[in-house]
Amino acid sequence: MSAPETFDAFVPSTISDLLSRANFKARYIPLSSLRSLDLENKFKPSYDLMRKVDSDAVLNHCLRCYYFSLLILHSGFPSNTPGVRQITRDELFKRVFLTSVLHDVALSHHESVLNHPAHGTSVELQGGIMAYEHLLEKYPSPSLSSSDVGDVAQGIMLHSTHFSNGTSSAANILITISAFFDLSGYGAWSHDVLDNVLHRDSVREIEAAFPRGNIAGEFVHDITEILEEKPNCLLCHIPSSFLEKVKAVKNLADSH
Repeated sequence: MSAPETFDAFVPSTISDLLSRANFKARYIPLSSLRSLDLENKFKPSYDLMRKVDSDAVLNHCLRCYYFSLLILHSGFPSNTPGVRQITRDELFKRVFLTSVLHDVALSHHESVLNHPAHGTSVELQGGIMAYEHLLEKYPSPSLSSSDVGDVAQGIMLHSTHFSNGTSSAANILITISAFFDLSGYGAWSHDVLDNVLHRDSVREIEAAFPRGNIAGEFVHDITEILEEKPNCLLCHIPSSFLEKVKAVKNLADSH
């Protein structure tokens, strides 16, 4: 089943409002149908950067986020809403890939991250800055437009932030949903609210292809360390129960 040719470029920033706007119905889509080797090859420098600076567990987390986002786009994500600007499928898939793959680029102890001038900021802000620099260097116009680069960088900077109102770009809300889902499961917001959004059999396939490894242990350790070092960082605003949810998830397909 193919995704729509266009999607709403801007959607509600709150999950409840997003779910009420769209007619989500979780659909089983094989991983083989979600993959786009042309897209992955075109933006291989971004994948290579993540392999250089991050662990296999973090890289797999980023790749799962990409495929979860595509799965959401195949399952009823808002499209052709009257009065809402549209973004083409190809344009959105490109932004989703880059945002997903690069969103944890600064969650690393690699010297290029530790010595970066933005290391004194929150990890999401540094990640957005590093991604911005990387995208401008590796994909000069017309490969990526200023809107592409800005959307990817902003999505990375804000992906851990929950808003109570307002509007997000499609790529931005997708990285928020997929990242929190990958770490804390189907109960990331409230009990099984994502069951109509992400088909459990597809999730099982994606997780098998990109194993979790010790992602829970790494994230709990890294986030705890970040909160001790920077008590005012953006991560200090995540729900207090978040780390316990992360520890509890053994596999996503069976989570609640």
